[in-house]
Amino acid sequence: MSKKAILLLIICCVLLSGCWDSRELDDLGIAVALGIDKTEEGKYALYTQIINPSEIATDSPTTRPPVSMYKTEGETLFEALRKMTQTSPRQIYLSQLRLVVLGSSLAEEGIYPALDLLYRDHNARTSFFITVAKDSNVEEILSVITAYEKIPANKIMDTIKNAEDSWAATHGVYVDDIISELKSKGKNPVMTGVMMIGDEQIGNNISNVENVNPPARLLVDDLGIFKGDRLIGWLNEDESKGFNDIEGNVKSTVVNLACEKEDDGLIGIEVLRTNASINSKIKNNKPEIKVSLEAEANVGEVQCDIDLRKPETIQKIDDKLEEKFKERMEHAVQSAQEKYNSDIFGFGSVIQQQHPKYWKKAEKNWDSEFKEVDVTFDVHANIRRKGTITQPVQKKE
Repeated sequence: MSKKAILLLIICCVLLSGCWDSRELDDLGIAVALGIDKTEEGKYALYTQIINPSEIATDSPTTRPPVSMYKTEGETLFEALRKMTQTSPRQIYLSQLRLVVLGSSLAEEGIYPALDLLYRDHNARTSFFITVAKDSNVEEILSVITAYEKIPANKIMDTIKNAEDSWAATHGVYVDDIISELKSKGKNPVMTGVMMIGDEQIGNNISNVENVNPPARLLVDDLGIFKGDRLIGWLNEDESKGFNDIEGNVKSTVVNLACEKEDDGLIGIEVLRTNASINSKIKNNKPEIKVSLEAEANVGEVQCDIDLRKPETIQKIDDKLEEKFKERMEHAVQSAQEKYNSDIFGFGSVIQQQHPKYWKKAEKNWDSEFKEVDVTFDVHANIRRKGTITQPVQKKE
């Protein structure tokens, strides 16, 4: 064999030795959820939800929970994560992280330090949701044993996706989204709220899932509104839906419309899809925002005596649906402008793109400018289908 061949063989061996830093799966504790909060002493409290592999692998009922939770404190989050080796028999591995829950006290103080660790760690992927604990502490939320889904972190993540797709009062946010919006000078972030309801003493016990109606549950609840990296308040359900209308996040939801005679009942409308856009113009040296929304819907339920065969009846429903969309979008904008003074809709970013010269002058004072921005809404709704029956069941012949 020639010297060149030997040299080439040596180089190939060096380049192909890809397992030099491999770790055995038995040595790793797979973290699926992290909880981050601040203690009264100002330290960081870190909670990790770790999978118990033997419990996940079997379908037979056991007396052991499918996950374990570890808690440490530290001056930095990195220190707290390493200190977890004092109690965890395995090295904490963040590659399969599905969920991060931030405590309200931490969120109110500022989330930049937490984001730095999550984004800097080379083991952590960015495909996890970031949420805020609402009216509950982080430890309670991550300690609840959930029914249906063995892994509580998966349960919360799936609930956020399901609620976002079918109810539209929440919005799943990834770490990339948060960092992008924090770096943007024309938009502030929002985050989904997660809370525990029920008996917290039973929630962390396996007996919680031995009941048809579990005593403790995890609930995905509305949107937390930020100014910069600080949590400053919460949108209610109607305002959260209005925010998602403006952002074009609504895939499907239900809207209840009053019948002509309010005592008659309601008409339940299934919104199938929406398409939203935001445009701006500068008039008299002041910015104006126009939100355009198109919606397609079906009639889902009718409690009053109306004739769905008549085109004018469908037109009235279209008109009421348009007014409902306008109403909740107006509520969302009013809350953001008057109560929180936080541009969560990205109106500033739209102006920056469409009117860069004006934005250079307005950028430094955008908080005061945002409060005075005139926002108008152009909504077009179209009822596509009436269901398998064209008339209400209770309609008088």
